[in-house]
Amino acid sequence: MLSRVRWFAIGVILVPTIAHAQGRAWTPEISIGAGLGHVFRWEDRSYGDRTNAGAGVAIVHSSGWAFEVHADRTFGLDPSLAPCGVVNVTCVGVAHEGPTSMTVASINARYHFTKHRLQPYLIGGLGLLWSRSLHSLTQVQGAIAVITELHSRDSGFGPELGAGLRLPIGRGWSVNGELRWLDAPWLSRQNLAITRVVAHATYTVRHSP
Repeated sequence: MLSRVRWFAIGVILVPTIAHAQGRAWTPEISIGAGLGHVFRWEDRSYGDRTNAGAGVAIVHSSGWAFEVHADRTFGLDPSLAPCGVVNVTCVGVAHEGPTSMTVASINARYHFTKHRLQPYLIGGLGLLWSRSLHSLTQVQGAIAVITELHSRDSGFGPELGAGLRLPIGRGWSVNGELRWLDAPWLSRQNLAITRVVAHATYTVRHSP
């Protein structure tokens, strides 16, 4: 967990610094948001829709391009009860299966298509996903099957894609509605993916005259 905090803190410090060094064409911004995260694994199942919250920092160019560091976490994941899976025996014990927590950090490019008041944009980049999960283990001993619960941690990375709409509301503030999708199977044992539908409040740091 500490490494993730350090990784995001570097982005928080570095992105505005780069924007300042590049001059007035680049503008730094910060955002916070909340919504829903849909956690799933392509090959077998979904783990439901849960509360998601996150934050990000970015530098935005006057041409419409932007580069961001973003992080979010999905809360309240509830692993399901694992079935016994063995017939003609007596099952003893209780176990659960599925993720219990999920954190995402990503580096993305954005492109804003218009200078009009309502601004659509696309997102593309690379995301990292850290998860904790519960698993069941069944051991048969004669006529009894003993079910035990195991804990595991996993990490993976993969492409992040998304789209959004931005509505400026004055004095450097805007509200954004976003859809983000991350598939993180690379170097992962769990092969988890997540789709987030979130609303952001964004503050753009304007240059002084």
